[in-house]
This record gives sequence, C-alpha cells and structure tokens, in this order.
Amino acid sequence: MSGITKTRPCPRCERELFLNPEKIAALAAEIKIEPSLAADEDVYKKRIAVCNGCEALREKTLCFFCGCFILFRARPAKGYCPHPNGDKWMPQNQTY
Repeated sequence: MSGITKTRPCPRCERELFLNPEKIAALAAEIKIEPSLAADEDVYKKRIAVCNGCEALREKTLCFFCGCFILFRARPAKGYCPHPNGDKWMPQNQTY
C-alpha cells in the first residue's frame, strides 16, 4: 500500500520507531531479573491491566508520562506508576 510506512513517531520523543507490540513482548520475556527483585506474576499482570486501561498508554506499549515500555516498567517489585495524579498501581503494590 502506498503512503503507509512501518515507522511512526514515538509519542514521547517524536523519534521514528517501529513499535511492534509482539516484538516488545518477546524482548521483555527474554530479560532476566533476579527473582527477589521481580514482582510476582499476579502483580505484574494486574499492573499491565491497569496500564492497558490508562489514557496515557500509547501504541499499546508506551507510557506517555515516563516514556517506558510498560512490559519493562511493570516487572520490578518496587516499580511504580508515574501517573501525575498518583500511582495507579498502588493497590497491587503495597511494599513501598
């Protein structure tokens, strides 16, 4: 199809990136994190669900407020949501 490109500007920095959610998910799955530093799987899934319902989610992968890929940001046990109105993950993350 003419006129369609495989790159789009990053919603945070306006750089041209190809934001393929499947590729990002595969990369996130490959990253190893010390189990004692990782959120348990239930907390991780709840965080991702919160992000998926957030108005700040861009391209199904990025947080507008911090520019992070949500699949990476949600993994650490001490992770937090950067939403300016408060941490939307807090109910799932009481370990601060």
